[in-house]
This record gives sequence, structure tokens and C-alpha cells, in this order.
Amino acid sequence: KTFEPKIKKIKSTNQINIEYVNHACLIFKSNNFKFATDPWTVGPAFNTGWWLKHKSIKNWKYELDSCDFIYVSHNHPDHLHELTLSNLRKDMPIIVPNFISKSTKLLIEDLGFKNLIELDFENQYKFKNTSLVLTILKSGDLREDSGMYLSVGNFTCLLTVDANNLNFLRLPKVYFLASNFAGGAHGYPLNCENYKLKDRIKMTDTEKKFQKAIKIKYLDFIKPKYFLPYAGFFTEKLKRDNLYIKHNKKNKIKDYIGICNKRNINLLDVEEKRKFTFKNLKLIKKEQCKGPFYKDLNEKEYLKYFQKKYAKIDFKYIENYFKNSNFHDNSILYVSLCNDNFKTTESNFKINFIEKIEFNIIKNSALQKGLEKNKKFLYLKIRKEAFLNTIYNKKPWEDISIGFQMMQFRKPNIYNNRFWFHFSNNYVSNKYVKSVSDCSACNTIKQDLDNIMYVKSKKKNKIFKKVL
Repeated sequence: KTFEPKIKKIKSTNQINIEYVNHACLIFKSNNFKFATDPWTVGPAFNTGWWLKHKSIKNWKYELDSCDFIYVSHNHPDHLHELTLSNLRKDMPIIVPNFISKSTKLLIEDLGFKNLIELDFENQYKFKNTSLVLTILKSGDLREDSGMYLSVGNFTCLLTVDANNLNFLRLPKVYFLASNFAGGAHGYPLNCENYKLKDRIKMTDTEKKFQKAIKIKYLDFIKPKYFLPYAGFFTEKLKRDNLYIKHNKKNKIKDYIGICNKRNINLLDVEEKRKFTFKNLKLIKKEQCKGPFYKDLNEKEYLKYFQKKYAKIDFKYIENYFKNSNFHDNSILYVSLCNDNFKTTESNFKINFIEKIEFNIIKNSALQKGLEKNKKFLYLKIRKEAFLNTIYNKKPWEDISIGFQMMQFRKPNIYNNRFWFHFSNNYVSNKYVKSVSDCSACNTIKQDLDNIMYVKSKKKNKIFKKVL
């Protein structure tokens, strides 16, 4: 018999308000609790590869700061978003899964938060003197990812976020399901030069269809009364990412209308209504958010900022970064720091992950010989500012791959899970990455961007026009 999780239910007649803020950020509110999930409300994610599809409400900071706690599902920057979190009060209780590597917890602590609460998987937790009961479920793959299963009285809810095979597909029956739906959340296969472009495009289309098929499987098993698609509202904006703008097609909410109608499931479209109120297992109100909305910098200003901030290459820092990584698998990593279109190379590195890690700066000719001679390597062409932002700030390397910031060639053509897990989970944060560089000892991104926005607003102000 298949094991099915069952959440405890505490008698309650409270109404539940669920508000879509942006992407994977939802706010749950009742008369005695308020919490938010995975806040990303401003700026880009994944080294300027991802951009919010929707506008955030103007008072998003107040709405998040007034929460009792925030749940961060995993360490990807569209869920653990540095700029958004940097704007919030540092005494905010933040719930994180108790992952083995502690990467999510450590990266949030690096932002100055002190009240981190690690929850063990499948244990049930009651929030203070309320009827809110929740449990954290682990993804069923090799990644560190999670979802949340909760109840408020008879109202049961499952947030799968974008975790693959959540809880190893031991899923509960719930009243309300919020889940990812779009696909397109990978750099692969479009970034993999082992394949011809036409084949990469076909693989991308197959992945899109697979994502929808998996969601149908979830809907058939969970049998929710309501389904809210979320955690897929990102887009590509910069011209340099035209490959993904053109070919990284995603599922849309409307693609699920027939699927839900056939199963007698009510589809909640956050692109039409953003606020939903439930009482006694009935949806009693749907509301649209008409603004005002937050006015952000445009994508060109963000890119200009990142490229200027991460222009200086600290070769000694990079050497120490790799030599202290404690990663060994007898493979070779080649890295070329490139321009926007991955054509012009500024620097090349060769890292041999043998017992005593070897690091070398190499010329283009040596790189070409190595790629022809060696039988086991990973070659990454990475945009310069994305690479430096990631290693100077001790972030996960998946920020580079998922963020469309690299092209790769693998020999053999096999995904090296040990490499990507180590540099995306184990070897992150100030606790584990001990290398220090003047390049990373500067103002926080929030302070930098505040200065940009402040100067920009002064230039638009007629009162100061004569003196500027």
C-alpha cells in the first residue's frame, strides 16, 4: 500500500486569504497568522538571466515585513533572492528545510538574518496558538529542494514549489494545490554544445511537454479542489539571451484549462486575479490587484551595474577558491571568461581536481590542445561578470547554469552530479568559502542599487535640474 502523508487538523472556522505577490511568492493570512513564501519581488535573478514577468505591488516590503515568518524552499535565487531579502527586517523568522549541506540557511545568514529556523522533513509543526499546522517535504531527486504541506482547520494545502518528485511522490490529497507549471527553468539543453542547435531545440520542446505531463500526474493523484499555478512567472529580457528568448518556450496557465475542466478542478489564474479568500472550504472572493505597482530599474541599468561591479579579475582569489574547494574526482575543469555572446575570451583557467588540486591560467592554444587531448573534462564558457559575482559572493554555481550565463561541452557527455552538487550546495557561503578579495569587500547590492535609483530620481526632479 502506498504511504500517503496526513496532516493534523485543528478545528477552526477562520477564513484564509491567499495573495499572489510574484513568481513563487504567496502570502497566506488569517486572523491570527501571516506568512510568505519564497519572496522575489524586485530585480533580476540568476545573474540577470531571469526577470519577473509581473509587476510587484508597491508596498511589497511592508507586506513581507508584517509577516510572522517567511518560508524559503531552497537556495536558488528566484526563491532565496538576495536583493528582496536585503530589504526586509533582519529579525524576521525565516523557516528553511534542514538540508544536509545547510546551504539555504548559510546563504540567508550571510545576508544578516539571525532568526533562522530549520525544520526537519515530515515532522509536523503547529504555529503558536493558531490552527496552522505545517510540515516540510523533501524533493525526490538528488537536489536540495522542498515543498510545504499545511492545514488550517479542514483547509489543506500543498505547495510543491518547483521540487522534482516531491516527497518521492508520496503525495497527500489536498483541497488547494499550488505548483510550478511552466518549465523552461534550466539552461540545459540549449547551453550544451555537445548537441546541434536543432536537436537542442527539439529537446527543449520535449522538456516542456514532459513538465505538463508530470503536472497532470500530480493533479490525478492529489485531486485538489483548486489548482493555482505559480513559480513559473519569469522571462528573459536581455538581447544577449536571444537564444532563450526565441527557443526557451514555456507552458502557460491557459494550457491547463482543459486539463482542469476534465477533472472538475477549479483553476485559479493569478494573471487575472491575485487575491483569493476561502471560508468553510468555499472560495468566497476573488480580487484583482489594480496597483499601485513598484517601479523598478530597467534591465539595461541592472546589466550595466553588474558588468561594472564585476569587471576586475582577482586571479589569486580564483586560484585559492578552487584549491580550497576540497573537491576531488580526477576530472578537469576548463573555464573561459567570455563576453555577452561567448565568443571573445578574456581569460582561461584549467583546474585539475586530483588529490592535490592544480590551478593554471592558460592561453587559447593550450586550451585547444587540452580539449583535443583529454578524455574526461567539463568545459564552461561563462560570462565574466556572472562568474565573478558567483565566486566572489560564494554563491551556488547553478546560478550560472540555470541563469543562461554559460555554454558547456562535456566529455564524456554525462552530467557530473558530484561537481554541480558540491559547488552549488556544499561549497557556498562565508562559512565554507574562505577566500577573500577586495572585489567582494564592497557595498551590498541593495546599497549600490539604492544609490543608482536615488541619483536617477534626482535627475528627473525639476527642482534640482539647475544645480546638477
